[in-house]
Amino acid sequence: MVGRAEVGGRTMTFRRVEGSGPTLVCVHGSADNHHVYDRLLDALAGCNAAAIDMPGRAGTDGPPLTTAAEMEQLLRGFVETQVHGDYVVVGHSLGGGVALEHALGTPGERLKGLVLLATGARLRVHPMILQLFEQIAESGVLPPQPPGLYEPGVDPTIVEEAARYRELTPIATGGADWRAANAFDRMEDLGDIAVPALIVAGTKDALTPPRYAEYLHTRIEKSELRVLEGAGHMFLMERAFETAEAIRGFMRSM
Repeated sequence: MVGRAEVGGRTMTFRRVEGSGPTLVCVHGSADNHHVYDRLLDALAGCNAAAIDMPGRAGTDGPPLTTAAEMEQLLRGFVETQVHGDYVVVGHSLGGGVALEHALGTPGERLKGLVLLATGARLRVHPMILQLFEQIAESGVLPPQPPGLYEPGVDPTIVEEAARYRELTPIATGGADWRAANAFDRMEDLGDIAVPALIVAGTKDALTPPRYAEYLHTRIEKSELRVLEGAGHMFLMERAFETAEAIRGFMRSM
């Protein structure tokens, strides 16, 4: 079910899944929207979940936010007004940065953990990607896929599905997301994260390679690391059931 709510003075869209246990509040990455979680939420049937849309895409009022800290404030507003009881923040790529910001902001006892998918404590973006988004903002032509986005031999229907849903994120919003990711840096603050964290990485991910996940794991005290052999950056779509099983195991262990 796709819902709408007033959060922080904006109309915000999100996909809600009803189930049991703490609510998984899912935050997408750069240039994406809540649809990036569709396959994973289907694989997590029976769990409470809400996959949110950050501003400037898929029905959430714009303009886009410019930093992970600003995105965290909207996440906080959503949790405070739309989530009842305990919750876990799930973040993919830039969304993982937003999840880290949230955990570092002492949100209270209801936050029970983090699930960090294909992310890092610093999310430097190759200058060519930033330049590309500036160029396509003028031309209106959609950008090519960055290398390492998908694993070799990916099912073409997954790529087609992702491309179709990514059209719900305007190019200008995608560019703002990439700039926000490039500015994100919490490398020196991870020791302050008190909640448990599940960290998942793919060995074929060129955007956030496994060493990013290893850094998180060595500095977040209560963390576990899962590395998916051969997986690319979008393993939450390509390996939805495998990722879901890792999350279920983490939830049972909390």
